[in-house]
Amino acid sequence: MIPRPRVRSTLARAATHLLNSASDLLGDDVVGRRLRSALLRASGARLPRSSSFHGGTYFSRAANLRVGENCFVNRRCYFDLEGTVTLGDGVTIGHGVTVVTSTHAVGPTSHRAGAVTARPVTVGRGAWIGANATVLPGVTVGPGAVVAAGAVVVDDVAPDTLVAGVPARAVRRLDGADALETARRARPTAG
Repeated sequence: MIPRPRVRSTLARAATHLLNSASDLLGDDVVGRRLRSALLRASGARLPRSSSFHGGTYFSRAANLRVGENCFVNRRCYFDLEGTVTLGDGVTIGHGVTVVTSTHAVGPTSHRAGAVTARPVTVGRGAWIGANATVLPGVTVGPGAVVAAGAVVVDDVAPDTLVAGVPARAVRRLDGADALETARRARPTAG
């Protein structure tokens, strides 16, 4: 007899595989988004009905995904979920964003990529990660922060701060008015 936790784990992995295989086929209309969300939940992700993921996004271990209310994840993102990824309420993730939670210890000369370790990633309430940005293991993006398109985030991002570049560096603080204006101008073409 197979123990129940093992059966659940196997079913969750099967649902994740189905999700990754069918994600583009489901489309981004209401039905496709609902089916994708149902598969994410079946895979063990914590995902409220108010949040949505568009197609083409890959999840390595959906059970390690924690999503707040009213989040939006655009097309073709990659979530390496060896560690937990937590998205606070109102987070927006642009096209092609990569979130990585696994890293390697430095190994010996014969094989430098040593043992894999997982470090969680947290994106705070209301933050926006621009198109094709990369967030690396162990990073916390503070509430209300903005990560510019194409940035590579290697260190924590302070709340209400705009970061850009490779590696990402603080460009400026965003007060409430700046943040609202930035969001208003960028939202129609938000990536």
